[in-house]
Amino acid sequence: MSRKIIQLLKYASFIILSTSVYGLAMYFVYTWLAGYSLLLAYLGNLVLIIIALVWDEANFKMYDSIIESKKALEEVKGSRFFRYVLDSFISFKAALYLYYVLIMIFSQIVNAYPALVHENIGSFVSANEYSILLLIAVDLFSGQFSKDRKRAGEVLKRFENAWDEESG
Repeated sequence: MSRKIIQLLKYASFIILSTSVYGLAMYFVYTWLAGYSLLLAYLGNLVLIIIALVWDEANFKMYDSIIESKKALEEVKGSRFFRYVLDSFISFKAALYLYYVLIMIFSQIVNAYPALVHENIGSFVSANEYSILLLIAVDLFSGQFSKDRKRAGEVLKRFENAWDEESG
């Protein structure tokens, strides 16, 4: 039982840390860009979502490459930190979804009680309350694009094999 609690605490600490870092970055980028234009702020939001999704995918590829490389695996084999990171790892995509769900919930509170928060925070939350839809759209598009590229590659291989058999 205590092992499960410790594991949950590891997950919670990772997700709180990653969500907080992303949230602060998002807030400062958004408020900075909103000073120039709301359109720029929305585009900045889109860019940060794309960067976060790419970064998340790169993390998984990095872990896979470490496991596949015998030299790298030997270097991190005894590393307690690396083991801790992998043991408590949750995809950043999950933290991103949680962040935008919390923004959605918090936006309802801000709409009901606008005096509860500073005006800048209230405007940030209101402007980002539907960003989860943007996240879902970008995530689904990138996933579908990857699947389509993989399927097209498989079809191309079959075509080339059929062409070679026909020519040869």
